[in-house]
Amino acid sequence: MSGSIARATVFALLLASCGAAQRTGSDGDEGDATTARASEAWSALDPERAVILAERARQRDPSDEAAREILARGHLALGRSEEAARALEGTQDPVLLRLRARAQVALGRFDDALASLEAAARHDRRDDPWSESVLGAVRAASERDEVFAIDASEDVVVPLEELPLPVVRVRVDTVETLAIVGTGADFAVLDPSIRAASGAIDELAIGALEVRGVPFVTRTLAPVREALGAEIGMVIGGQLLLRSSATLDGPGRRLVLRSRPASFDAPTGATLLTPTGAFIVVPVQVGDAATWMTLDTAGLFPIALAPGELLADAEWRELDGGAAMTVVPSVRIGDLVVEEIPFVRGLLNEGHARAVEAPVAGSVGWALLGQMSLRFHPSAGRVYFE
Repeated sequence: MSGSIARATVFALLLASCGAAQRTGSDGDEGDATTARASEAWSALDPERAVILAERARQRDPSDEAAREILARGHLALGRSEEAARALEGTQDPVLLRLRARAQVALGRFDDALASLEAAARHDRRDDPWSESVLGAVRAASERDEVFAIDASEDVVVPLEELPLPVVRVRVDTVETLAIVGTGADFAVLDPSIRAASGAIDELAIGALEVRGVPFVTRTLAPVREALGAEIGMVIGGQLLLRSSATLDGPGRRLVLRSRPASFDAPTGATLLTPTGAFIVVPVQVGDAATWMTLDTAGLFPIALAPGELLADAEWRELDGGAAMTVVPSVRIGDLVVEEIPFVRGLLNEGHARAVEAPVAGSVGWALLGQMSLRFHPSAGRVYFE
C-alpha cells in the first residue's frame, strides 16, 4: 500500500445521499414496541425480519410512518422494488418520497420517480444532495421512450485495459473514452469534459453491446485520472451493471455483459443486497462480528473501513496519506472465506453509510475483488465468486 490509496476515489461517495431521517414511534405502546423491534432488526442486518415486523406495525397503525420507512427499506434491500414502491404509496413525507423515487428508478419508472422528487422538493425546501445530483438524469430518462434498452442477442465480452482498476473502452454517443466499471456508483457518471450537465446518453457502446437511454450524473473524474494516469471520462455504475447481469472477471481481464441473466452453477456466493435499489451490498463476517459492506470495484484497496467499532482494538500500521492498515486472519463474504486480508482505514468517512442508506461498515475493493470473477445475478439476489 502506498500514498496512491489515499488518492483513490470511492465512487459511492461521489453520489451524496439525503440519508434516512430519524423518527419516533407511532401512537400506542404496542405499535411503538413493534416498530422499535423492526428498527432493531434492520440495524441487526436482518431485512427480512425487519419487513415482517414493520408490516405488523403498519397493520396495527396505518399512520406509523417510521414502520412504513423500515418496510420500504427492507424490501429495497432484498431487491423487491415493487413492494417498496407500493409500501410508500400516498406518502407526503419528503424523506419517504425520495425513498419512493429510488424504488421507482430501480423499476425503470422514471416519470413516477420524477414526480416523487418534485413532490419532495415542494414539501421540503432544504437542500438534498442526492435529489439534486440525480434530478437531471431522472428528468431526461422520464422524457425518453427507451431507458436502459440493451441490444445484444448473445454475451458481449469486452477486454479490460492494463490498469490497476477495471477499465474498458466505450463510446458515449460519438465520443470515445475510457470508463471504470464501478459498482460503487449508483447512476453512470460522466466527467464534465464529456457532458456538462446530468441527463441521458442516447447510445452507449461497450464493445459490441449498445445501450440506449442511459441516465447519468456529471461529476469531475480528475482525481481518478490523476491516480491512474489515464484519461477516464466515465464510470459505469450499478444501475447498468445489474440490468446487464454483468460478469467482471479480474484474472481473465474481461467484462461480460448480457441482455438477460445467464444460467450457471456457482457454489460460492453471497446475498446481493440493494438498500437503495442500486448500491451493491454483501454480508461480511469479521471474526465474531457480522456486518454489511459495499462492493466497490473502483476502490484501490482490499477492504476499507468506515469509522466505527469494527477492529477498533486491532494493531494498525500507519501508511502514507493519513491511512492505516491491519491484517485480519480470516474474513467471510457470504460463502467465500478469505485469509490474511488487509483492512485499510482513513479512506472512508461517516458519509459512506449515509450514501448507501444502510448500516454498512466499509467497502470491499478491487485489490481483493480483482483476484476473482464476479457474476451478478440480481433476479436470484446473489453475486457469485469464482
